[in-house]
This record gives sequence, structure tokens and C-alpha cells, in this order.
Amino acid sequence: MNEFSATLEKVAKALENNSKRFEELDSAAGDGDLGITAGKIAEGIRSGISLSTGDLKADLMMLGREISKSAPSTFGTLFATGFIRASGVVSNDCSALENVQKGFKAAFEGIAARGKASVGERTLLDALAPALTALNDASDLRSGLSSAAIAARGGAKATAAMMPRHGRAGWIGERAKGLEDAGANVIAVVFEALQ
Repeated sequence: MNEFSATLEKVAKALENNSKRFEELDSAAGDGDLGITAGKIAEGIRSGISLSTGDLKADLMMLGREISKSAPSTFGTLFATGFIRASGVVSNDCSALENVQKGFKAAFEGIAARGKASVGERTLLDALAPALTALNDASDLRSGLSSAAIAARGGAKATAAMMPRHGRAGWIGERAKGLEDAGANVIAVVFEALQ
């Protein structure tokens, strides 16, 4: 297993290991299925790993497709969109740090467009945005991922003070305040697995 695949396996395990927490958060302010979806995303990641070719562009696209097939829910589709969008901007001519920076920027933009959401609306973007800022400020990949993990966790925690505007949490409004967004927590867990 190459380094890219091993890293993806760590992400898949982290999603499975935290599925109960995602379920609890999503049950309080959503429909409670995010734990199941996280497990299905992990299945999609593993399926993508098994089909990897060693070509980063092709492998990111394949991961997006496999996640989309395994986890056809709204969150699964948004997660898959991140990989698909990243596949369009990475290049063999770039360093690993540059590819990670470009990939997560494209993922952020694709998820925001597809979900019709913005930072500050209590979504996964509220963890992804600070992580992206930390990555863009980094001079090397290792410290960038470490800073991104801290930033993503801070972003996820900050969602507890935000008024939800999307999904089922948007329907319950004020009752969701005080609870961290489940999707933002998924992003924090992903970055924690990447460091």
C-alpha cells in the first residue's frame, strides 16, 4: 500500500471510529444518519483505494465516484464532490503541499457551490474554511496538516454558536444552538486523521 492509500485508510478508519459521535450530533440537530453515512463513505474510500492507479488526478476522481456510489446521501454527495473537484486541479508538476492546497481549495469551492452554502451557516464549510487557511499559510505539508487539524476542530466547535440555515438543523433553528454541527465534526476528524 503506497503512502496515499495508507493515508486514505487512516481517514476511513477515523470515520468508522467516530461514527457513533457523528450519529449523536446528527440526532440532536438532524436526522441521525450521519454515522451510517460516515461508514458508507469509508467503504467508498476503500473501494477507491482498491482501484487506484497511482495517477493522482485519476485516483481522486475514482475516489469521488466510489464515495458517491457508496454514500448517495446529501452529505456523501458533498464529500464525493470534494474529491471530484480536487481531481481537476492537482498536477504532477506541483509539490505535495501545493496539490493539497489546490485540492482542498477546489473541494471547498465545489462543496459550497453544490450545497449552496457559505461559511458562517453552520455547515461542514465552517471547519473546512479555517483548515484551508491553515494549509495556505503553511510552508511544509506536515506542519500544514497539523495546523489544519487544529483549525478544523476549532471551526467545528465554533458551529455551536451559529444559527443553522441548511438541512434538518435549519428547520429546528434555535434548538440547534449550543450543539456542534455534525458535518463540521466529520471534517475535523478527517484532518485529524491526515496529520
